[in-house]
Amino acid sequence: YLARARMLLGHVKPSRWLDVGGGHGHFCLLARDVFPDAAFDGLDLSSSVLEAEKKGWTNRSYRGLFPDLAEQISQSELYDVVSMSHYLEHTRDPALEIEAAGKVLPKGGHLLIELPDPESRFGKIFGSFWIPWFQPQHQHFLSAANLQRILQANNFEPVSWQRGEAHHPIDIMFSLGLMVTQIARPLDLPWLPTKSGWMRKLFNQIVFIVAIPFLIISRILDLALAPLLRRPGWANAYRVLAIRVA
Repeated sequence: YLARARMLLGHVKPSRWLDVGGGHGHFCLLARDVFPDAAFDGLDLSSSVLEAEKKGWTNRSYRGLFPDLAEQISQSELYDVVSMSHYLEHTRDPALEIEAAGKVLPKGGHLLIELPDPESRFGKIFGSFWIPWFQPQHQHFLSAANLQRILQANNFEPVSWQRGEAHHPIDIMFSLGLMVTQIARPLDLPWLPTKSGWMRKLFNQIVFIVAIPFLIISRILDLALAPLLRRPGWANAYRVLAIRVA
C-alpha cells in the first residue's frame, strides 16, 4: 500500500484522493502515513467500503459501480488523485472505468493504476496455475502498451511507470498451492456429493501434510528470488501514474 502512495511523491501533493475498488479501506488508512493532510474517499461495490467510513478509514465512501456514480460524484467533488489497485482486471469494461476517472479529475489530476502484468514469464511457466490469471474473477489482462492506448484515448498521459517495483513475491507458493488443491480438491464443492467417503478425506489430509514442507520452501524461493524478478518480463504486476491533459 505504501509503495503505491509513494509513487505520487514528487508529482503532486494531494488534498483529495478517491480510491476506486477500495474494499475495506486498508489503502486509505495506510496512505495517510504518506500524505497526512489528504482526505481519502473510497468507492466499492461491496458494503465493506461503508464499514470503512464508519471506522474512520475513509472520509467518505461510495457504494456502487464507478461508471454509474462518476457523474453524480463530479457534481459535488473533484479529486487530485484517483487510484485503482488490482481493480481494472475485475471490471467489464476498463475503458469505461478510465473514462469515469476523467469525470472526477480536473485537468492536471492524476490517475494511479496497478494491474497484474500478463507479460510476466510466470504466466507461461505455471500456465493455468498462475494466481494472477485468477479465473473467473479477472476478466481483462491489459499489457502496459494496451493500457497506455486506453489512457491516451481518454485524455491521460503516463508520467511514470513501475514495471518491476510492483512485483509481489507470491508466484511459486500460490501456484504450488493451486496444484495441491487440484490434487486434493475441497470436499465442499457444490457439484460433489454432500457426503465424501473417509478414504477421500484421508487422501486429502495426506496430500496437504506432504505439501507443507514444499509450500514453505516455495515461499522461501519467492522471497529469495524477488530482487531478481523485479524487472519487466518477470514481475507479476506493474503500476502507471498518468496525468489528465485535457
